[in-house]
Amino acid sequence: MLASKIMIVEDEGIVAMDIRRQLTDFGYEVVGTAFSGGQAISLAHEHRPDLVMMDIVLKGDMDGISAAQAIQDALHIPVIFLTAYSDPATLRRAKTTGAYGYLIKPFRPDELHASIEVALYKHQLERKLKESEQWFGKTLHCISDAVIATDPEGRIRFMNPAAETATEQRLEQVKNSLVSDLITLLAESNRDIIENPVLKTLRNREVTHLNCATLLVNQSGVEFPVDDGAAPILDDDGSLLGAVLVFRDISARRQMEHQLRESEERFHSAFELAAIGMALVALDGNFLQVNHALCGIFGYSRQELLKANLQGLTHGNQQGHDLDRHMKQLLADELPTFQIEVECFHKVVGKRVWTMLSASMVRDPDGEPQYFIVQIQNITNRKYAEQQLIYLANHDPLTGLLNRDQFHNRLTQALSSVQRHDTRLALLYLDLDRFKLINDTLGHRLGDLLLQAVSDRLRSSVRVHDLLARLGGDEFIVLLNDINHADDAARIAEKTIDLLTQPFTLEGNDIVVTASIGISVYPNDGKDSHTLLMNADTAMYLAKERGKNNYQFYTLEMTERSLERMTIERGLRHALAHDELRLHYQPQIDTGSGAAVGAEALVRWQHPEWGLVYPDRFINVAEETGLIVPIGAWVLRTACLQAKAWLEQNRPFSCVAVNVSPRQFIESNLFRTIKQTLLETGLPPGALELEITESAVMQDPEITLQVLHQLQQLGVRLSIDDFGTGYSSLTYLRRFPVQSVKIDRSFVIDLPDDEGSKTLVRAIIALAHELKLFVVAEGVETEAQLSFLKAQQCDSLQGYMFSKPVAPEQLENGFMAAGFKIGQPNAPG
Repeated sequence: MLASKIMIVEDEGIVAMDIRRQLTDFGYEVVGTAFSGGQAISLAHEHRPDLVMMDIVLKGDMDGISAAQAIQDALHIPVIFLTAYSDPATLRRAKTTGAYGYLIKPFRPDELHASIEVALYKHQLERKLKESEQWFGKTLHCISDAVIATDPEGRIRFMNPAAETATEQRLEQVKNSLVSDLITLLAESNRDIIENPVLKTLRNREVTHLNCATLLVNQSGVEFPVDDGAAPILDDDGSLLGAVLVFRDISARRQMEHQLRESEERFHSAFELAAIGMALVALDGNFLQVNHALCGIFGYSRQELLKANLQGLTHGNQQGHDLDRHMKQLLADELPTFQIEVECFHKVVGKRVWTMLSASMVRDPDGEPQYFIVQIQNITNRKYAEQQLIYLANHDPLTGLLNRDQFHNRLTQALSSVQRHDTRLALLYLDLDRFKLINDTLGHRLGDLLLQAVSDRLRSSVRVHDLLARLGGDEFIVLLNDINHADDAARIAEKTIDLLTQPFTLEGNDIVVTASIGISVYPNDGKDSHTLLMNADTAMYLAKERGKNNYQFYTLEMTERSLERMTIERGLRHALAHDELRLHYQPQIDTGSGAAVGAEALVRWQHPEWGLVYPDRFINVAEETGLIVPIGAWVLRTACLQAKAWLEQNRPFSCVAVNVSPRQFIESNLFRTIKQTLLETGLPPGALELEITESAVMQDPEITLQVLHQLQQLGVRLSIDDFGTGYSSLTYLRRFPVQSVKIDRSFVIDLPDDEGSKTLVRAIIALAHELKLFVVAEGVETEAQLSFLKAQQCDSLQGYMFSKPVAPEQLENGFMAAGFKIGQPNAPG
C-alpha cells in the first residue's frame, strides 16, 4: 500500500524539521515544505499531496488560513491547522475553510498522528460520497425514463431532465410543490382521473403500478400515453423518506406497435395470398404455417400439411440430400439464405413436382434459431420445357434418334474408353438409296413416315450398348462398341441391309428401300471422331458407286480419291471464275448423205498445271457438288454462240447438241435458262438439241415431262442420251416429246462381232423408227461398225472414225478442208 503524501507549511525551520521527522516516523511521505502562503499554493499544485499541515501564522502577506482557502478551492486537498492561537476570531476564520483538524501547539505526536488519520479517512469518505452522488445524479440525468422524487408529504424534491421535458417544467419552478398538482393521469379507455401512484405508495409503503392504459396530462394540457409506477424510499431503519415516480412516454412505442400490427397483417395477407407457396417450418422440419398456394402445389389440404414434414415431401435423391445440408447450414448460421431446385412428392401417388425452394432462418434477439421461412415455387412446367429443349438439342426431332452433335460427343467419349482399354469400335455410315425419288414421287409426308419406320427397324438391328443417330436427310450412323473383328461390323451391316429390304407398308403403299453402308474401324481407319466419320462417309460413297444396296469398308485409296475430289471441286470453282473451261465439238454425220449435220459440244478443262482435263475426271464431282449447274449454263451459252457463228458463216454444222445434267432439272429453272440463252445469243431454237440421260428422266418424271413439253413448244430438239443403259426407258419413251435417241457406245464397240450387241442395236433402231424417232449411234470407230449401222439404217453417226472432239477452229479447218464423206478414210484426228 502506498504511503499517504503530506505537505508541511511552517515558517519556522526547526518546527518544520521536527514535524517532518515525526511524519516520516509514522510512515507518511513528506513531499515538500513551504515557508509562506504563496509557496504553499505553488507546491500544492506541483505535488498534489493527500494532506496539508498548515501553520496559520506565516511570514509574508498571506497567512495560513488564506493559503488553505486557496488550496481547498483549487485542489480540494484537506488541511489541518497547526497553531498556537485559539482565540474565537481565528477559530471562526479557520472554520470557514472547512479544515479537517485544528491542533494547538505544542501537541503530542500521538495527537498529530490521530488528527492526520481522522482527516485522511474523513476526506476519503467525503470523496466516495461525492462520487456516489455524482454517479447517481448523472445516471438519473442520463436515463430516458422520467424520474420524480418526493418527500413523505408528496412534495417534489428532484426531477431529472426527462421529467422536465415531459412536464414542460423546470425543477426550480416546481420544487416543494405537490406532485399531484404537476401532472394529471387519465384512464385512456374512459378518460376518468386516476389517482397518482405516488400518493398510494406513500400511504401503503409499497410499489404501485397502473393496471390500465394511462394518459398523462401536464400543466400545459399536453397529453400522451405513459407506462408509470411509484416505489417508496425507505431508510435503513424502515423510515419513510419519500417516494419516487418513474414513467416514460410510450407514444413512439404505441406507434411502433401499431406499425408492427400493420406489418403483421400485411405479412399474413401477403403470406396467404402469395402466388407461390410459403411456409413457416420448425427446426425439426414440421410445418408450422402454410398458405393456400403451397397446398395447391402438393395437393394436400392445410390440415394435412400441418401434420407433415418438409423433408418427407422431398425426393430421396441428390437434391433432397442437398436440401438437408443447406438447412443444417442455415441452422449453424453458415448461410444467410439459399435457393435450390428440388424434386418433391405430390399427394397423387406416382406424381412428381419440381420446385424452386428458397429458405432463410428467423432468430431471436439473442441469435437463437426459431424457425425457417420457406418459399416454394412450382417449376414443373419449366423443368419439363428445359428437358424438352435438352432433348431437342441432342435428338433428331423426326425420329427421336441422337443428332449429329450429340453423336459426336458420345463417340468422343467412347473413343476415350476404348483407348484406355485397348479395344475396338466401328462406325456404320448408312445412306438410303434413291430416297429422293421416293420423297419426290410420294410426297414429303410419306418420306418422313418412311424415315421414322427405317429408324424403328434400325433400333431393332443394333445391340443394346451400341448407338444409333440420324445425321440428317436420309443418312444414319451406328456406333458399334467393343467389337472383336471387322467381321462383326460386316455381319451387322449385312443384317441391317437385309432388314431394310423388307417392304414398308405406309398408308396403303408398299415401299421397298435399300441402303448403302460405309464402315470405318478404330484404330485402323482413324483415331479421332472426325476422321472415323469422314472415312465411314467415304466408304459409303464407294458402296454407292459399286451398285448400291451393299456395304464397303474404308481403304486408304478411298481417302486419296476423296482428297482428289476436294481438289477437283476447288479447281472447278476457280475454273469458272477464271475462264479455264473449253468446249470441244465432235461432228455428227448423216448416214445417207455422208455430210456433217451437227456437232455435239463436249466440255474440257484447261488446267494451268494438269493441262487439258477430260470430263471423266471431273464431271462426277461437278454433279455431286452442284457445280454442274453453273458449268451447264456456261456450256449452253458458249455452244449457242458458236452455233450462231457457224450459221452466219454457212458452215455445215446446222445444229449443236448440248448435254443436260439431272441436277439442272432439279436445282435450276432449266426452261427459263434455255429460253433466256437463246434470246441473248440469237440462235434459232431448232438449231439447239438437248441430250437428256435416262437418269435425269427418272429423277422426277412429272417435272421432267413438264419441262420437256415447254422446250418442245419453244422449238428446241430433244434427244435421249445413252439410250438403253437406264431404267424403264421404254415406259417413258412413248410419253416424252423427244425427237431422237442416241445409242450408247457400249453397245457399238463390239459390233459387228458380238451377237448380243447386234441384237440390241437392231432392236433399238427398229423401236425408235417405229416411234418415228431419229437414231444416232456414238462411238463409231471402224469400217465394220459403219457398215453394220448403215445396213440397219441408223440415221446419224458420231465417233473417232470421223473426228475426235476438237476445238471449233480445228473442226472448221481440218474437217471441212478434208471435204469428208462417208467411205473416205481421211477424217481429221
